Amino acid sequence: MKLQKHVIMLALAIITLPFLSCEDDFVSNTESKDIKAFIENKYPGAQVVKIEREDNQTIEADIIHNNLSKDVVFDLKINWLYTSWDVAVSGLPEAVRNIVNDPAYMGYHIDDADFVETPQGNYYLLELEKGNSEVKIKTDETGKILN
Repeated sequence: MKLQKHVIMLALAIITLPFLSCEDDFVSNTESKDIKAFIENKYPGAQVVKIEREDNQTIEADIIHNNLSKDVVFDLKINWLYTSWDVAVSGLPEAVRNIVNDPAYMGYHIDDADFVETPQGNYYLLELEKGNSEVKIKTDETGKILN
């Protein structure tokens, strides 16, 4: 009898789960319009794939622009914070690729690279790995380390 009761409660929970709304992911029509207008202005011709609230701290729009998948991130007041996208290591400027030749990063290799646009300026965000060790660094296009 106790098992049957638990099974019924579990079934009811599973049935009602799709009907529950998640307030953290909700983006209002006004927010969505403002974000789409910003994207159309900054990234003409971009296709907006998805817009969602992230941990109720930021709003992220996933877009396709110039055949690249980009993440456009805003604060909750729809102020643009940054846009980022993956960059192949082979697509990095030579000065940025050569960061691993710096004595401070000897033995590391570039595991992942992103280009980040911000209102304050642009930079590359690199994840460097050496064995079990990982370090993230910001660099400009000349290879100057910013952090």
